[in-house]
Amino acid sequence: MGDSMVRPSHPAMRAIFLDRDGVINRERKDYVKSWEEFEFLPRSLAALQRLATHPWPILVITNQSAIGRRIVSAEEVDAIHRRLSESVCQAGGRINGFFVCPHRPDEQCDCRKPQPGLLIQAAQVFDLELTQCIFIGDSFTDYQAAAAVNCPAIFVNSGHQDPSRRLDNHTCVPVFPDLFSAVESILKPP
Repeated sequence: MGDSMVRPSHPAMRAIFLDRDGVINRERKDYVKSWEEFEFLPRSLAALQRLATHPWPILVITNQSAIGRRIVSAEEVDAIHRRLSESVCQAGGRINGFFVCPHRPDEQCDCRKPQPGLLIQAAQVFDLELTQCIFIGDSFTDYQAAAAVNCPAIFVNSGHQDPSRRLDNHTCVPVFPDLFSAVESILKPP
């Protein structure tokens, strides 16, 4: 978890969880190893600006096994997240916190999605009721992590995506082309 955490001034019951790669930025097969390799997906900054008009914490939940694989340092990932947060802020949005799993898949930790450990950590830090939150992701592992704690999920088909990680058609999860479309759906009046 990075040091750029902004906690709400009062206990929150609801938050928006976002996967990073493939939701906010373009996913790379060789991992995002520096800010220079970070590329915002179209309309993702506008989506984050739109989300920031509501009081809910906006929290990034991300597997970053490149740390455990020694491809990039935890400090560099924190630096990427600081720059990401600054860019979002400059665009009129915000990110309240980053929750990062640095482990490789073979380490079988409880924080790597599809395990719900990062969601549980975020709920403890921000005093959240996970059933009242929404997780926006782009892979089946995002859906599995959310489902494990009864957190509603939304799926986006943006960025580079391994077809084997896509959400199968048998779930009842709303699917949108990108983060902006998903956010518009969340914020649409009933």
